Amino acid sequence: MLFLFGAGFDIDATREAGPFYGNSIYIGRHQIACSYPLVSDVLKLCFERDQTPEGKSVEDLFAEALQRGEHKPMDVLVDRLMGADYYIAQRLAAAEKPNSYRRFFDPFPGAQFLTFNYASLPEIFLSQSGRWFPEDGYGVPVQTETAPLAKPVTRTKSSSLVVHLHGSACVFTIESQIKGNPFGGIAELIHLGEPLYAFDPHSIGHCFPRYRGVMSITGHARPDERVIAPIPDKSEDLKQAFIQKSYSVALPLVREGGVLVAVGYSFNPHDHVSYCRILGALEQSKNRTLVIVSPQSGEVAKRIAVEYPTLKIKPIAKTFGQWAGDSFRS
Repeated sequence: MLFLFGAGFDIDATREAGPFYGNSIYIGRHQIACSYPLVSDVLKLCFERDQTPEGKSVEDLFAEALQRGEHKPMDVLVDRLMGADYYIAQRLAAAEKPNSYRRFFDPFPGAQFLTFNYASLPEIFLSQSGRWFPEDGYGVPVQTETAPLAKPVTRTKSSSLVVHLHGSACVFTIESQIKGNPFGGIAELIHLGEPLYAFDPHSIGHCFPRYRGVMSITGHARPDERVIAPIPDKSEDLKQAFIQKSYSVALPLVREGGVLVAVGYSFNPHDHVSYCRILGALEQSKNRTLVIVSPQSGEVAKRIAVEYPTLKIKPIAKTFGQWAGDSFRS
C-alpha cells in the first residue's frame, strides 16, 4: 500500500493523546499548549490574526514575511509541530492502550508513505516498531550519529519509507565540507558535487533515543529552514537537492503501486506544483486509482477529476479519526 499524508492526518492525534500539564514556579500547574494545527489555527498562531486581509491567503502572508526577511512565522509553525511530536506523537506511540494511529500503522507492515507534512509522527510510530530507521527511512541515504550509551541494534534497514516531499524538520543538507585541518594548518572549503543529508532530531531527540543530532562544521540549518514554507509559489524551493531526491524516490513508488491513498490532504491549488508530478505518475500506472480520505473529499475529487480525467477517484468523506473508527473501510 502507498499512502500520501497531508496536515489532516495528524489532527486527530491531539484529541486522542489528551491534555498535557506542566508545573512552573511562576504559574504553578498549567496546561501545555501543544497540537497539530490546521490552516485556521496557523493564522492565529503565526500571525496573531483571526482572519486574513481581504484578497489574501495565509500562504500570501508567509510569502510576504519571508520577503521581508522575517522568519518568525515559520519558526513558530515548525516549533509548534515539533512540540506536537514531542508530546503527542511520543505519548501515542509509546502507549499500551490502542489508538487510531497504532491501528493504522500495524496492519500495513509493508506500506510506504509519502508526506507533505514537516512533522515526524509517522517516523516516531514506525521507529518504535522497528520498521523505520533514519539512515535509509527517508528514501535517501542520511548520515546519523549514535547517542552515547545507546543500545546497539542488529538491523538498520527500513521496511517502510517516509518520503518528505516538502522537507523534514529533522533533516538538513550539507553542500560543502572542509578539507584539511580547520583548527591549525591549511584547510580548504570544498563544494560537494553531490550533497549529503544529515539527521538532527533537534528538540525531539527523546523520540529517537538511539541518535543524537549530526553537527556540521560548515553550517547548521534551523529546523524551519529545512522545509518548504507554505507559500503560493513553491517552484524554486522544490529544486532543493533533498526535495528532488525525495521526488525521485516517490514517483517510481506511485507508478509501480498504482493505488494512492491520500489521507488528510486537500490538494490545495497553491500546492499544484507539488502534487502535479505525483498525480501525473499515478496516471502512468496500471490501476490509476486515487482514494481521498478527507471531510472535503467529494469537492476535491470533482476538482481533481477535471484535470486528471484518466484517474479513478474514490472519495471517503471522513476525518482520519472517523475513518479509523470505521476500521479503515473504503
